[in-house]
Amino acid sequence: MYCTNCGRKLPEDGSPCICGTQNGNFNTQPPVRPVTPVHGMLKRFASSKLFFMCALLFTVQMVVSAVSSVIEVFTVLQNQAYLLERTPVGTNFSVELNVNIVPVQNILVLIGLWLLYASAKKTDTPFMSTAGVTLFKVTEILQIVGCGILCGLLLLIGLLVLLASSGAPNVTNYTGLPDNIAILIMGVAFVVGLVLSVLLLLYSIKMLGVWTSLQRAIQVGVLPKKLPGYALALQGFSIFCDVAAMIAFFVLNAWILIPGSLCSMAARVYVIRCMAAYNREVAGMEAGSF
Repeated sequence: MYCTNCGRKLPEDGSPCICGTQNGNFNTQPPVRPVTPVHGMLKRFASSKLFFMCALLFTVQMVVSAVSSVIEVFTVLQNQAYLLERTPVGTNFSVELNVNIVPVQNILVLIGLWLLYASAKKTDTPFMSTAGVTLFKVTEILQIVGCGILCGLLLLIGLLVLLASSGAPNVTNYTGLPDNIAILIMGVAFVVGLVLSVLLLLYSIKMLGVWTSLQRAIQVGVLPKKLPGYALALQGFSIFCDVAAMIAFFVLNAWILIPGSLCSMAARVYVIRCMAAYNREVAGMEAGSF
């Protein structure tokens, strides 16, 4: 039985609660959720300047990328309109428009980061909300579904190519290469794409378990799992991709897209720092057995 005033477990000998309250109906109030050192660690970490800078830079990166994409769209449309005015009547005219759409997963991650930060900054409760981590789990579920569909499509395409190549070995291809070389290149590309898709699928499944562990830690105060090392490595690879993209934008004179790459690099650097700091916090609690 528990005290209806403070939620503490009552002494078994029937004596009053240590808070001094004597209540006749002790079962009408559920027990107060215990606060553990894990709650304090998570609240302190999610309200830190490092976590705030991570969320802020991620926000800036998404805003800059979205604005750059919009400006690029209007620039392309303006140039195409200019060319269309000077194109003779009856001439074939095509418009190619590349739009960089911000993935839904990134938007959910951004909202989740700010929900965690806002929840950690509350001083009227020692607990945090799990809404932010729930959004992280949703992103991983979407990633798992997407990777599963992609793997299925790759297997289907590979099967169709295999059947076509075996049935008509001398079929004309559009690469200008001999058929056997073209089929070899397609096979290598297929295998690489399938392997990467499977690895990304396994990564998302692993991260779903990590977010579930963190969600439970926020709820009941048990020690969460550390972020896997390959999660940090993936962020490092993303920085490499941002550098490559920035070089490509420079070569193609796509100056408007370069700030987005710079912001993305800065955001990922802080993500790596934030993830490493989180693992140190968890490792420190493991060593101290909290």
